[in-house]
Amino acid sequence: MQEVKNTTLHILPEHLLADEDYILSRYITIFKKKDILTVEDLLLDFPVKYEDFSVHSINDAVLDEPTILEGTIVSKVTVNYLKSKLSTVVFQLDVEGIKIRCTLFNRIYLKGKLNYGSVIRVQGKFYQNMNNFTVSNLVVLDEINRDIIPTYRIKDISESKYLELMSVVYRKHKDEIIETLPKDYIEKHNLLSLKDAIKIMHLSDNLDEIKKAQKRIKYEELLKYQVSMKYLHYMRQKEDDCPAINYDVKLLEKLKNSLSYELTIDQEKAIRDILADLKAHFAMNRLLQGEVGSGKTIVAIMTILATVSGGYQAALMCPTEILSKQHYDTLRSQLEPFDNINIALLTGSTPLKEKRQILEGLQNGTINIVVGTHALFQKDVEYYNLGTVIADEEHRFGVRQRVLIKNKGLDVNYLKMSATPIPRTLAISAYGDTDISIIKTMPKNRKAVITKYVDKEHKREVMDHIKNELKNGHQIYVVTPLIEESEVLDTANATKIYENMKQYFAGIATVGLIHGKLKPDEKEKIMQEFLNNEIQILVATSVIEVGVNVVNATTILVLGAERFGVATLHQLRGRVMRSDSVPYCFFITSDNPTENSIERLKMVEKTTDGFALAEYDLKHRGPGEFFGEKQSGSMNFKYASLKDDSDLLEIANTDSEEMVNNNKLFTEEDYKYLYETAKHNYVMKQTELD
Repeated sequence: MQEVKNTTLHILPEHLLADEDYILSRYITIFKKKDILTVEDLLLDFPVKYEDFSVHSINDAVLDEPTILEGTIVSKVTVNYLKSKLSTVVFQLDVEGIKIRCTLFNRIYLKGKLNYGSVIRVQGKFYQNMNNFTVSNLVVLDEINRDIIPTYRIKDISESKYLELMSVVYRKHKDEIIETLPKDYIEKHNLLSLKDAIKIMHLSDNLDEIKKAQKRIKYEELLKYQVSMKYLHYMRQKEDDCPAINYDVKLLEKLKNSLSYELTIDQEKAIRDILADLKAHFAMNRLLQGEVGSGKTIVAIMTILATVSGGYQAALMCPTEILSKQHYDTLRSQLEPFDNINIALLTGSTPLKEKRQILEGLQNGTINIVVGTHALFQKDVEYYNLGTVIADEEHRFGVRQRVLIKNKGLDVNYLKMSATPIPRTLAISAYGDTDISIIKTMPKNRKAVITKYVDKEHKREVMDHIKNELKNGHQIYVVTPLIEESEVLDTANATKIYENMKQYFAGIATVGLIHGKLKPDEKEKIMQEFLNNEIQILVATSVIEVGVNVVNATTILVLGAERFGVATLHQLRGRVMRSDSVPYCFFITSDNPTENSIERLKMVEKTTDGFALAEYDLKHRGPGEFFGEKQSGSMNFKYASLKDDSDLLEIANTDSEEMVNNNKLFTEEDYKYLYETAKHNYVMKQTELD
């Protein structure tokens, strides 16, 4: 296969703004502060929004309704200081022969632009009567005379000057702009050329045109990202440096037949996909998604047994020691009927003597399976022939830990497990280079959580329910309100509720407290006490361990529930989904919840599908709800939005798959820019891992 020759990733030759003699040095300095150094930088620095200053007739104006009027200033412009932080700019405006009194609040700096006889457009509304107009924004037509006014992120240059500079720069360099998209896809989606899109984004006075240009720019950004993801996937399959694992089918059948339940259709499919990955000559990179209680663990155990039966070692990495111990116990129980399988537990608290024995067993191959925390991949851990790594709640591990896994020898098979339902839009962005298996069908014996939104007036009924559950020997989670502004306030709030709970349930139950300010070993200790039923009521901020299996916990009470996203509420509800008894979840709001908040809570109350709730959260709250703002920041595109442009992302995903599969990305000149972008990103990714 002939590859396209290397080229740069720029859309036109490099021209420094400092060399453009028509741009004053003071503007060069302003641009430089925003990392705008070249003509290309400037042309691709698109407006952040557009203001529509289309004029309405004063005869159509309605009291207290926003409108835009055009008129001439016919009075002196006066400034009034009403209080220390309150001032007004006042003037008379003649609009279609009608004089109105205009008032601007706290905008004294605009007085210099307003003179007797100036023709301006004012945005705002009439108040009290149709003679008094409060101005929220205005445009002086001598400076900028157009209906659609772009707003740029640089505030030190006026829109009129910015547009003037942009117009000159574009006219001078427009013919140097290359087309970055293949002609096939420009025609397929009726897209503008890049040259036309850039012109319209900056200089058009037509909103419909601007929307078409935005579509072109967003599509290209999403397509480049998706092509890069597909290229990573393609290169992984080409690497051929991961040995095929020829597993023992009979052993897997034996494990399957030993189960006291039938695997669901989704579990069966996930296992088939994983086994096919293990037999391939390239490393598996798969995400296994499934809600709490959907049966991911047995899929992981099947994967581990397949790996070991093929002569390789398997490692199961967990975010906490308590979860590691649970998985270790489950593995030992499930694999007990199988001979010659040696399982070890390695965490930070493993005694030194025992740790040395485990390290020796991993190095000489006498230990087949190891379960533990990130301690599995510290420098002193060497593996004999590591074949598969499984990471439970993989997003909780940092990049460094993932790199350490890769550096333990061959490019091992990597299975990531997550109990967080991730919307498809987010999955094909965050995990674009990853194969995905989803377990949506719940096991037949799994009880649905009875979920209720309860207003504060009926809180007593919830407390009575908790007392009854405690009387029956069950345990309770109490989740305290999230205070986004401060972790300190979160902790103080949780502590106050903890004290109240201790007092209310004195002599009935032991109450524990867990919050984000505790050290990891302190959290582990409290969770272990709750697991052992030494604590009957656990008061917690939303740091309750994902994955920890407390089957005796039958009720979760979420206070200040309106502060959480619906996906998080569903995750919290999952804490009691493993119970053998009927599980309950109660949402209680703070004072005066909004109608929208109540609507969201009622949606969770009636919806058990975590993926549907996840899609809702992405649409209304953005990607930060799933990975936290820091992690989701890496998926914040410059122009496109996962929240608003999901349809366009789906199109880009389909198109990128098509380009790779039909080989045009690698062979046709028209695809050169996309290919070079993908290749460049691949090299950068490899450098980052190294």
